[in-house]
Amino acid sequence: MSLSFQWLGTASLVFKAGDQVLAVDPFFTRPSLPALLRPLVPNRTVVTKYLPECDFVLLTHAHYDHLLDVPEVMQYSAATAYGSTNSCHLLAACGAPVSQISEITIGDRLTLGAFNVEVIQGQHSRIPLGRFFNGTLRSGLKPPLFAWDYRMDFCLGFRITAGGSCVLICAAGAQPADVWFAVAQEPPAYYQQMLQAIRPKSIVLIHWDNFTRPLSMPLRRFARPGRLSLQQLETLVHQSQPGCHALIPEFSKEYQLTALP
Repeated sequence: MSLSFQWLGTASLVFKAGDQVLAVDPFFTRPSLPALLRPLVPNRTVVTKYLPECDFVLLTHAHYDHLLDVPEVMQYSAATAYGSTNSCHLLAACGAPVSQISEITIGDRLTLGAFNVEVIQGQHSRIPLGRFFNGTLRSGLKPPLFAWDYRMDFCLGFRITAGGSCVLICAAGAQPADVWFAVAQEPPAYYQQMLQAIRPKSIVLIHWDNFTRPLSMPLRRFARPGRLSLQQLETLVHQSQPGCHALIPEFSKEYQLTALP
């Protein structure tokens, strides 16, 4: 049994091992910038198009671009979702079946069918006006919610083993892994230190696209002043860890872990 993955924009990853599907931060509705000033509503047609079936969902944190569509996924697929306290409260407030919500924290170990998961400290980039999107949830939450209602308490990372392969996702610290899925928004020193400690065979760059553009349009880099371009990141990887393959994944393409360089 081999392990494969698809990148579906933002931090959305879908792993398959045999007939089992595990999704990390599935997010497909992608409201436009003007729409972020209004209550957010998942688009079930879009969600089911890109994730027609799912057994398990892992949530790194509770921001809308990671959690908005998860209640929909849980309702039509019967998937169980695992996340922090804020993530679980938001899922319940948005109508996800309570029996399919499981709170997790750093240090937990999960056996999810073919997937063995270690829950570790996650890495979240600094964001403008972060105080409006982090912290305690307001009381009395009822859908539809605004973007600022999806508040992060803390960020989780995951080390997943399946099919003889090991992957590291959204990690704040180094853990042994064959493939490291890294958010493409960090300062150079983070990648240099992590690459030298992990020594992965491949690094896959995610969460680099402008998630206010719909998936029906070509993906574009979400640029901010001081952020490295994807090409600069590739160069940094090759300089920091010669022999490590830097992959900018194609949208929705299925990759076999054993086939990566």
